[in-house]
Amino acid sequence: MSWSYLPAQAQSDDSLYVESGIIKTKSGNDKEAINDFNKAIEINPKNPEAYYNLANVQFKLGDTKSAMTCYNKVIELDVRHDRAYKDRGKLKAAFNDFAGSIEDFTKAIFVNPNYSDAYFNRGLSNFNLKLYENAIVDFSKAIELNPADAGAYYSRGNAKSHTLGKMAACLDWSKAGELGYFKAYEAIRQNCN
Repeated sequence: MSWSYLPAQAQSDDSLYVESGIIKTKSGNDKEAINDFNKAIEINPKNPEAYYNLANVQFKLGDTKSAMTCYNKVIELDVRHDRAYKDRGKLKAAFNDFAGSIEDFTKAIFVNPNYSDAYFNRGLSNFNLKLYENAIVDFSKAIELNPADAGAYYSRGNAKSHTLGKMAACLDWSKAGELGYFKAYEAIRQNCN
């Protein structure tokens, strides 16, 4: 009996291009990263991670139309891709489509009920729509899931300043400052005398 060892290919070529693109993105080589993500898509047009990472780079570079197309493709390929819903929501919020962004953040939360960043971003959209009570609920959930989220404390303080008064806001701003969100000290200086 003859035994031969054939190494199993740990990853497909498209996954290798995705990984290469992620590394290039982290090192600031966005144009090369785009090429890698496009190569991954050429090899496997059904790879949601290739589209997802491509969308993120496009969004970063200001190619929002292409980014939206790619986020939509990710969701078409994987309806449970919580990060794609969250990031598509951030893209919608960047264009002041806060109602649309809330829908996407809510879908991300439905897929992943412990997604603190989705709660935080939904809170920001609620705040922008002046739905301060909803914003407080979302920021509170983000804090529950990630107690070190200084931005959530700061933002909840902003929402509380519109509903519960300055004392409640000042407590949150103070906590945000303690956690290293130094912009909070300006809010304290202006409002908490």
